[in-house]
This record gives sequence, structure tokens and C-alpha cells, in this order.
Amino acid sequence: MSETELLSRPTFDRIDPVIPVYLFHLIKTVLRERQLDSDRLTEHSGISISDLDKEDTLVSFDQSLVMIDNALSLSRDEALGLEVGRRESLGDWGMMGYAIASCSNGRDMFRIAKSYYQTTTNLTVSDMQISHDRLITRSEPYHSVPPRLYRFLVEEHLACHHKMILDFHGDKQLPLEVHFNYAAPHYAKIYEELFRCPIIFDAQYNQVIHSAQVLDIVNPASNPLTKKLALKLCDQLLQQQEQHRSLINKVERILISQPNSFPSPTEVAQQLGTSERNLRRQLKEQGSSYQQILDRVRADIAIGYLRDTQLPLEDIAHLLGFSESSSFYRAFKKWTDKAPSSYRPKP
Repeated sequence: MSETELLSRPTFDRIDPVIPVYLFHLIKTVLRERQLDSDRLTEHSGISISDLDKEDTLVSFDQSLVMIDNALSLSRDEALGLEVGRRESLGDWGMMGYAIASCSNGRDMFRIAKSYYQTTTNLTVSDMQISHDRLITRSEPYHSVPPRLYRFLVEEHLACHHKMILDFHGDKQLPLEVHFNYAAPHYAKIYEELFRCPIIFDAQYNQVIHSAQVLDIVNPASNPLTKKLALKLCDQLLQQQEQHRSLINKVERILISQPNSFPSPTEVAQQLGTSERNLRRQLKEQGSSYQQILDRVRADIAIGYLRDTQLPLEDIAHLLGFSESSSFYRAFKKWTDKAPSSYRPKP
């Protein structure tokens, strides 16, 4: 039986200012090294270039896209995502990077990444799985983006993940394979030079695959005290991010945290320190409702089960609170306009 662990998806709207700017500080450095006008990186983004040097600066997903689009235009380098990811160090992951650098082994690193990924410049969903002696890390942007920005986000994420494994374990722990769900770009040779393993384009997922043995390697630089301090600061950043999340996303987070027994509207309101009536009114003002949010959360969880497990439809239906698989099937079709079978991996 395979063991599967998914990294929780932080929920935020495109305009929620919840993303730290560590990545953009590095992009600014890369542009300056190329003698380009790095001050233009933040043009039309709503922040100044000096804000990238402030540790408490948070930006939205859409602001991030503006800066990435500026960087691609300034550099005229379509492979910039690979270059930036290759250049990232654990320090470019903020406090989570320091915690990882101080952890005891690969499994400790995995747990920290699972819990604190959203304290980094997180622009992609990072699903991490352990299955059949393989560590699989998948990447997908949180929101819809134009093709060239999509490629940048995936390239940066998977190249950075690859660099982190090398920094932590050394050059002996190369990937087994790296997959991308788009056609090979004209600079595909750079992928081969960077990852030094088979590269598969037009794949089902964007993912990098390692042997699960990387999780058992001991970190000789382990420092429990440093890790404890770094994680404390990560917790503080999570609290700061939470203050900037919309009400819709706060409700989503509460529902996602209890997937086997979704709380009622009354229980959600209690957790948010308000009344059910007030919660319903505020959600309506934001163009949503408890039921719409619940349906979206159920759909996301169901898709995850369908794609990443072999659970039968009856079990998935039960896990999502349906007494019959036929009721789940009808609901799923209503949520997604597709049959559950369309999300099963192709043989």
C-alpha cells in the first residue's frame, strides 16, 4: 500500500496581500547582475522597489504576476524561471528555509515544508506525495495565468525544489524524472542541463520525482534551537497573513481543516467570532454563500482523492459526507460539469 501525504493548499484570493517578497528580491538581484534597470521590476504593481527590501512586505498573487511579467520583459529571457529557481538558496525561503537548514533529516524537512510552505513566496500549489518508494512534488499555479507566466511559475518552483534537495543532500540525490504538462520550449536543453535526469514534456502533471530515500538522510548541520526559533517566526508570519485573508477564504480554511466532518454555518460563525446571520450577510455582500464555499471545497478534495488515490467512488463519497455514491456522482457533475472518472489518471 502506498503512503500519500498532500501539502495543504493555502487558500487566498488573487488580490489578498499574503505573499512574502523573498523571490522578488532575488529576481531584482538577477536583473541588476545583468545590468538591467531593476527599478522597473515593480512598475504598475502598487509597490515600490524599496518595498522588496522590507521583511514585512506582503503582496497579492496579481501583484506578483505583474512583477514576473516585468522581469520577463526586461530580461527577454524566456528561461528566467529556471535561472531564478536554480539560484535560490534556503535563505530565499525566509524563516522556513532556516528551519529546514536546521532540521534533523529529510522527513523532518518534509514535515516543515508541509506546514509552512505558505510563509515562502508561494505562487504555486505544492502537492508532496510519498508513493511506492518515490517522493513526488507536483506544481500548479494557484490561479489561472497566461502561458508564459504559467511556465515561469512551474519552472521556478520545480527548479527551486531541485536546488533545495541538492543543498540538503548533495549532488548524489538527483531526480529520477521531471515532468511538465506543456510542450517542450525551444530552450528545452536547459532543462536537461539543470535537472540532469530524464525530462518528459506533455505529461499529465508538472512534477519532480525523487527516490524516497532522500527522506532518511541525516542532516549533519541539525540545530534544534535554531529550528525552534525559525518555526516560531514562521508562526508569527502565518498570523500576519491570516489578517489579510478575505472572509471567503477564512471560511474555506475552516472547512478544509475538518474534511471528514464539515462544520455547520453556525459552527463556522462561532470559530470566526460572529453570528451565523452576520456571516451569511457578509458572505452575500462578497457574492458568495456557505453552500457555494462548501461545494467548492468538497470538489477540490474529491478531485484530489480521484487523482492521487485508488479509493473507490463509494469511499470518496463517504469521506465527503454522502450516504450514497449516486448522490456524490450527481453533486460532482454539478460542481465540475465532468464525471468523476475524468479525473482518474490515465493507465
